[in-house]
Amino acid sequence: MNCSTSLQLDWRILGPADLDRIVDLHGRAIRGMGPDQVRPERPEFFAAQLDGGGKIIGACGMDGSLVAYGVLQNGPDPGTRPDLWLGWPGDARVQKLAGASVAETHRGRRLQCELIRRRIELAHPDAYLYATAAPSNPASWRSLMLEGFEIRLVRRVYQDSLRYILARRARTAVPFAEGADGTVTRPFDDLPLHEQERLLSQGWRGRLLGRSGCVLVSPEAVAP
Repeated sequence: MNCSTSLQLDWRILGPADLDRIVDLHGRAIRGMGPDQVRPERPEFFAAQLDGGGKIIGACGMDGSLVAYGVLQNGPDPGTRPDLWLGWPGDARVQKLAGASVAETHRGRRLQCELIRRRIELAHPDAYLYATAAPSNPASWRSLMLEGFEIRLVRRVYQDSLRYILARRARTAVPFAEGADGTVTRPFDDLPLHEQERLLSQGWRGRLLGRSGCVLVSPEAVAP
């Protein structure tokens, strides 16, 4: 259920010595993008992850340059609480896929999917995983869905920016939707955002139909 890449890259867990390279790539990757598409992070955020707050996996090219990274954060950040919003157990181990960047020279090669897959593999086996993605950034949320996440909510977070909240268990991917029966699914892409929000708040879930289209699956059709 994943999309993979055949690029020959050097993948490794990054350390404090990589901070400047991570910050530089992050700045270049989000240049020209507003908060409605992506969340800008301060160097202190990356430093905290490198200092034990999580893990950052990176990919280096043949010349040793950092071409991609992805953050796996331990615990929810203060602005997003899926453990409360989604009714997860009080003792749930929560980890967040907290942002990723790919150098412009390496875009279009499915590295976003690869970063998601590798962070899922890094997560604790019992973890409840989540990520956020702007509705206006379909490349982000579709990549997450290809790797087994489902859209659970629409929330205003990060200083009042709209985001989908996507979730999955570390070792249990969300299945593709099996059909387009109108009694259990609704088309997703053509629904106004306010209608998506209404249905998601009632327990509907956004899933891929095959590997392209996206539908909302009714609560009755969601396996317990």
